[in-house]
Amino acid sequence: MGGSAADRPLAGVVVLVASAGGFDAIIRVLLGLPADAGVPVVVAQHLSGPHEKFVGVLSRRVGRVCAWAEDGDVVADDRVTACPPGSVLEVLPDGTCSVRPLDGAAGHHRFDVLLSSVAESFGAGAVAAVLSGMGSDGTAGARAVRAAGGVVLVQDEDTAEHFSMPGSVVDAGVADRVLPVDEIGAVIGNLAGGFGLPPSRAELDAVRTVLAGAGEVARLARGTDWEATPFGAVSGWPPALRTTVRLVLGSPLAMCLWWGPDRARLPNDAYRALMGADDTGLGQPGDVPDVLDEDVERRVRAGESVEVREVRQPVTRGGGTEDASFDLAVVPVEDAGTVPGILATVVERTAEVLADRRLRALHELTERTADADGWHETFERAIGVLAGHAEDVPFALGYRIDHVGAVARLVAGTGAAGVLAPPRMPLGERWGWPLAHAESTGEPVLVEDVGARFADAGRDGDPPCRRALVLPLPHTDGEAGALVLGLPPRHDARHEEFLRLVGAAVALRLGEARTREKDRERAERLAALERARTSFFADVSHEFRTPLTLVLAPVEDGLARPDLPDDLRADLELARRHARRLLRLVGTLLDSAHVRAGRLRARFEPADLAALTAEIVAVFREAADRGGVALRVDAAPLPAPVWLDPQLWERILAHLLSNALKHTFEGAIDVRVRALPHHAEVQVADTGVGIPRTDLPLVFQRFHRVATTAARSHDGAGIGLSLTEELVRRHRGRIRVRSEEKVGTTVTVWLPMGSRPEMEHTVEERSDHPLDVAEALAEEAAAWAPVDGDRTLHDVTLLDEPPGAAGDPVRSSRVPGARVLVAEDHPDLRRYLHRLLAATWDVRTVEGAAEVLEAAREHRPDVVLADVTAPPDGPALVRRLRADPQLRATPIVLLTTDPSADAGADDHLVTPFSGRELVARLGAQIELARLRHRGAEGAGGAR
Repeated sequence: MGGSAADRPLAGVVVLVASAGGFDAIIRVLLGLPADAGVPVVVAQHLSGPHEKFVGVLSRRVGRVCAWAEDGDVVADDRVTACPPGSVLEVLPDGTCSVRPLDGAAGHHRFDVLLSSVAESFGAGAVAAVLSGMGSDGTAGARAVRAAGGVVLVQDEDTAEHFSMPGSVVDAGVADRVLPVDEIGAVIGNLAGGFGLPPSRAELDAVRTVLAGAGEVARLARGTDWEATPFGAVSGWPPALRTTVRLVLGSPLAMCLWWGPDRARLPNDAYRALMGADDTGLGQPGDVPDVLDEDVERRVRAGESVEVREVRQPVTRGGGTEDASFDLAVVPVEDAGTVPGILATVVERTAEVLADRRLRALHELTERTADADGWHETFERAIGVLAGHAEDVPFALGYRIDHVGAVARLVAGTGAAGVLAPPRMPLGERWGWPLAHAESTGEPVLVEDVGARFADAGRDGDPPCRRALVLPLPHTDGEAGALVLGLPPRHDARHEEFLRLVGAAVALRLGEARTREKDRERAERLAALERARTSFFADVSHEFRTPLTLVLAPVEDGLARPDLPDDLRADLELARRHARRLLRLVGTLLDSAHVRAGRLRARFEPADLAALTAEIVAVFREAADRGGVALRVDAAPLPAPVWLDPQLWERILAHLLSNALKHTFEGAIDVRVRALPHHAEVQVADTGVGIPRTDLPLVFQRFHRVATTAARSHDGAGIGLSLTEELVRRHRGRIRVRSEEKVGTTVTVWLPMGSRPEMEHTVEERSDHPLDVAEALAEEAAAWAPVDGDRTLHDVTLLDEPPGAAGDPVRSSRVPGARVLVAEDHPDLRRYLHRLLAATWDVRTVEGAAEVLEAAREHRPDVVLADVTAPPDGPALVRRLRADPQLRATPIVLLTTDPSADAGADDHLVTPFSGRELVARLGAQIELARLRHRGAEGAGGAR
């Protein structure tokens, strides 16, 4: 389509100039120019020889209309206008031609004149192509075109027949591109279409070298017109920029370069994948991370490298925007003493930061709920913790499920209100949270449609999130619940797993809270029971003292009579000894009750512990001698007095010595006192039977007794050692027991030496205290020892009392001469039974039921009398006797403290008992046995 260049101000005009050998170059350029380029073309060549056929040949060769220019013609895009030979052609601003004859001055610069006119008329729209030729004509014109903003193309040396004319333009530095002749037409067509110049060869070489790589960014970079960016042509980049770009494009780490004052950016593939690709072209000014604020940029521009850790930055990737966390290392890119560039290396820490944040949430959850008081408070605290972690849990609701009422009640909530957090929600409804489904299946339920499920949620604004997870909480002793946790807009499977861990942590703490509630309730019941028991012991102890006083006083008065018969004196001494023992037990119970109630009052005074210990040990000397045990004491004086309550220390040591004597049958008991740097140490070591390993941790437990250990006596309430430990601790001391069966036991007590001003009720001088407790325990221990060599199964009498001395008709009427075997571990009771029964029958005694079988097989008794508490127990003894064919018919009578006991014996007598009743019952059993025996013999003879 025709038309003048003036009609299209941006279309411009193309001028091809050539000299010797340039005709073929003109043809090749026109052949390469698209037919629809829509740009006027003017050609000029120095012609030598005939030239009449120039335009005709040119028209035929290129297939375009070619015509000589005539003065006043308008250059048009539908034909090629040629400069007539022997003429000077100029193109005026209105697109018309000015043709004048060639004069002498212009003859050598006709191309300069043409190109200069085009530059002046068309400015930036002028395109000049300097083709093959000799000389330098056209160089000045090309300079004018370039100065006007136009484009100067030059045929390269490889395709030019004569390169001196195009070479002169190149040397002048005004060539925009130096191209092969076959490419010039296409370039002109691109210029006419507004596509700009192609890269130069130097640019192409620089692009191939600097922007090499197989990545997407490298591919885009090679296709970028860098001259149109703040970076400029690649061939003009300084070495520092080239090196940095190669580093960025080749790095597997996420890196981005910002260059120049406009912060033109060049990221690599890893950075685009990490931070999200945007529409900003390569090399153009673009956004920088928020962390690169003015302060960081100022420091980097000053040449400092800066590290920034755990930076939160919103990024767009995967179809949405999310907050991510990064570590950045920002370094300066220096060039010629300045810092035109900033290079950032980015490492994503989102997963690590999220894991750490969620771990902190779980830790806080478990820590804040650890000491919650009860199920509801634990639930409330857990929801309160989640309120501080809204990034991971947008909202949280805790419900208690009431199966009886088929309803769920809100315990606590955060982040949600209105219809999203109903305070009361019937179970099984289609609306609301699927609590019943989650609780019945025991599995979490993912709610995908929070907005749709709560149609009225819009009244309170948009729901905090579209998805939520309903977590059932396991039953904890009748309490059931569920946790509803919101999910952020962008979450993954790991986030759901985190919410499951939250639910598990809450469930664990709820279970622990319920357990603590039960333990507290049980402890309160036990404490109440302990208080009641302690009060009972105190009351009973007080009540016992009055009747015991009324028993002991007449007994003491009777023993004071000089004319008292010996047999009656023996009975009164036995009664006094056991009344005192009962009084001591009452006192021990009362002390234990006072200790438990915190009402035991101690009077501390400075004491010579070694002397006091030796004095107490001396009280037990006779009991040890009677028991055949050596009692040794090593109590050297201590360097300093020990603050203690002498009466309490007497009880401590007396109980330890009494226990040692009770369980030591041979060997020795050693009492040692020595000084340590800050304490006095007292040890009581024996060679007794020892304590079983399983019982050692329980020896200081109140009412605990070692039932399987051999002892001189099995009496006791199991509170002696318990009280001993309490009294030692009352002195700010410590006690330890070490024992080995069949080797012995060592009890060690440590008491602090020196003044103890913090002890209340202290006195400065020692007072004299009677050793009542020690004497009572020693007297009881002495009674454990056998009299007149009673270590075998032979008869033993406490007093030489002839049969029938009592003159009791009951005794004389009951089968005299019968043999009675008595098994009793208590020495005084064993002697009393022997004295009571020996007046009528032949009595043999043993110390324990374990020896009954041997004695019964040897002496064939008519009746066996045994204490049900003597080891082994009564039922076991009965079974052993019944299992022996020779002893199966022997009657067995048991002494018991339980009226309802039934051990399978022939008869039992409840203690305390009457002597007359015991004799009567034994006599009856002997007579019945003999009658059965006679009946059996008579039946045998009749057969």
